[in-house]
Amino acid sequence: MSDIAPQEVAGIEAAAEAPGQKQGAKPKKLFYGYVLIVVLGFMYFCSSGIVLPTATIVNPLMLEDQSLGMNATILGTGFSLFVLVQGLSAPLVGGLISRKGARFSMVSGAVLMLVAMLALIFFVSSPIAYFIAFGIVTSAATMMVGQLAVQSTIGDWFIARRGMAMTAMMVIGASASFIGPPVVNAIVDATGGGWRGGWYLLVALSIILILVALLFVKNKPADIGQYPDGAADAGSLAGEGKRFKVYKNTAQIAFKDVIRNKYFWLISLAATGGFAAYTLSTAQGVIHFTSLGFDHGLIVGGVAIMGGVSLVGKMLLGMVSDRIEPIRLIVGSTVVLFIGVIAGAAAQNTIMVYAFYVCVGFGFGGVNAVFPTAMANYFGASSFSKNLGTGIMITTVVASTLPVMSGAIFDATGTCTLAFYITAAIIAVCAVCGALVKIPKHNSGKGE
Repeated sequence: MSDIAPQEVAGIEAAAEAPGQKQGAKPKKLFYGYVLIVVLGFMYFCSSGIVLPTATIVNPLMLEDQSLGMNATILGTGFSLFVLVQGLSAPLVGGLISRKGARFSMVSGAVLMLVAMLALIFFVSSPIAYFIAFGIVTSAATMMVGQLAVQSTIGDWFIARRGMAMTAMMVIGASASFIGPPVVNAIVDATGGGWRGGWYLLVALSIILILVALLFVKNKPADIGQYPDGAADAGSLAGEGKRFKVYKNTAQIAFKDVIRNKYFWLISLAATGGFAAYTLSTAQGVIHFTSLGFDHGLIVGGVAIMGGVSLVGKMLLGMVSDRIEPIRLIVGSTVVLFIGVIAGAAAQNTIMVYAFYVCVGFGFGGVNAVFPTAMANYFGASSFSKNLGTGIMITTVVASTLPVMSGAIFDATGTCTLAFYITAAIIAVCAVCGALVKIPKHNSGKGE
């Protein structure tokens, strides 16, 4: 638990004196942060939320296109590259957001995403082109317009209700994982069953993203004369010494001090379990369960269920992340993930297949919802985009190895069972890392 630091009070007072708003006066307009929750959720839906669910359905169809010369290893390498580039680009995108603002990053990313989608439809004709268009360009674009940009913006606009705001935004965005698979599958069928048709939806969404970012995104509350959490909270935050139910560090902490803190690394490694399980599922889940003899329609249904349960995980864990320490919620989620991956490793019936998708959906949903909140709570919002970007890099460096590893194992053995067991072991280690994070009793400004 913590009191608001003097630096945060100064920031609030400075924002309150922004042009067009007298000191101490309550804003006459609706707090724009609530509007941004919907706007950013929609942007997450159209980018990070929809791309991987689409790829889960579309990319395996590349194996049927003889002209591409694809196998499971090459397919998995594309997914590994996608995840790796997300991680490697995240610190760069975080720096871009810090210098130019999230709005600039979102518009640039949406343009890049449009280029990537057009390339996938009209120009990709070899594994190398697949690696570039999907693994590199699409990956970097979704980080710029989606995950990191929207989460950083929420961190700038909310303090007291950060967990609630992050959850609401991500629930809107993550609904794509539930809605996307059947819609994309229908588009593929309507366009002749080829993999290229699956990307037409993303072309339209990319254009919409550009317009939404230009018209509705505001980088920081001070840009429009407001401050985090709205006028109703300003007095309580600054003048009444409000105490939070979970630890929230509101001091100004430099990025160089954050990355030297051992708990930054432990929090990032703890979250890695969620990204590892989800990456394995999206990259090789369809191939793995098909090799075990399960019907393709059943597997597509499992992917859709995973998306729906992911929403439940995001809502339940996100709703309590302002009352229960987010890092503890991450540990609980990794336990659920471990159970699910073990069930999927050598699934013998439909129940075990669905147990895998339900557990991965719930566990990843929980981790994805509370990881940015945990990072912001522990180290504050002053360098949040850089902190979160570097944290994402750590999670994805590990997760990016799984698709290519599982693809190679599949080509050698005919199943991904061994890869599932290796992933379960990684998830167990991640749970231990999260359990080692100590929550400070007071706001010291730099954690412990």
